Amino acid sequence: MIRYTKEYIGNLLDKYMDGTSTLDEEAILSEYFRGKDIPQEWEDYRQLFQEIEDMRPQAQTIKRRMGWPYKWIAIAASLLILVGIGFGVRQYQDLQKQYAIYEGSYIIRDGKKITDIKQILPELEATEREVSEILKQQNNNQEIPTI
Repeated sequence: MIRYTKEYIGNLLDKYMDGTSTLDEEAILSEYFRGKDIPQEWEDYRQLFQEIEDMRPQAQTIKRRMGWPYKWIAIAASLLILVGIGFGVRQYQDLQKQYAIYEGSYIIRDGKKITDIKQILPELEATEREVSEILKQQNNNQEIPTI
């Protein structure tokens, strides 16, 4: 371990507390506070840097957990989300096409003209079904002319 002067470590501590220290300077502080010759007035800093050191293995454990199976699961989940979004967009586009078919349509209910396609669409579709049934019945009842 390299021996640093108290003045140098004091300057690094000031920079660290101001948030202006570099990663290399923070590594020096961490190494220094793992040592044995720490002045009594800096014992609180020893505890601070020890707690920071205690947190580091947890970060490495998390990185190790993200092995290849977890990456594939994350990729699969992302693809599933994209497919879901695509399905939702497709449904929306189909609904917009259906609305476009009935553009300009309206119904009169209780003497009021209603043009909101979302409100009148069920009634328009029901009317279409009724007309279709009537036409089918007429086609079935027609006599085939003989020659």
